Amino acid sequence: MTITETTVEAPGADPKGDGARIELATVELLALVSIRRNAATDRARVLLSLPEDGLDSPVTAAGVGSLLVRRMAQVIEGRLAPQGAVNEIASILMDGEEWAEAIGTTGDASNVAALVRSRTGTVLFEPRPYDVWHVWPMPQDVPLPVIGSRLVAATFGNLPGGQSFAGSVRIISYDGTTRSAVVTVADDESWSVSSGLGGEILVSARTYPDPTFQVLASSLA
Repeated sequence: MTITETTVEAPGADPKGDGARIELATVELLALVSIRRNAATDRARVLLSLPEDGLDSPVTAAGVGSLLVRRMAQVIEGRLAPQGAVNEIASILMDGEEWAEAIGTTGDASNVAALVRSRTGTVLFEPRPYDVWHVWPMPQDVPLPVIGSRLVAATFGNLPGGQSFAGSVRIISYDGTTRSAVVTVADDESWSVSSGLGGEILVSARTYPDPTFQVLASSLA
């Protein structure tokens, strides 16, 4: 799966733009999820496709070193202590209660984004080329299916017309329940939607064209 290099502006992000966005390397994210091993960080690790390396591994150590050099963390009493906005990201990863994945695909190119929500905040992780992630704060009062559908819509809106497209949103609840919905736009511009629990996607049904992709959020409500 190829990740396109065109950044989709995260919906609901701070209007100040890049001031709200943080860029983290994959090794830095690995260091953050390795600070505390629990069910939430295990789920985030899988969602973000991060390796199983612990804090003692050379790869994670590289992430720790990078956070220290960039002054995004300190070592306090022998423990890694993220600072500022990175501390908020680490806290959300460690206390996550709901997770989501939004994907927009056309041909062999895809835009992929992951969302993690805790009681105190929501962040969006967007993978970029060269093992870099754009991390955006998201509004806490907007349901994850709605944010996911907006991400799919933003990807679709950046495409030239006349191409087939598939947009999907997957929601993972605290108890591990998974809900998924997929909207497909065919070459003839006909639209269909399907949804289901777990890994089961029900047979698709025709739906009306809707570039906002709110049908995804409605299917997951």
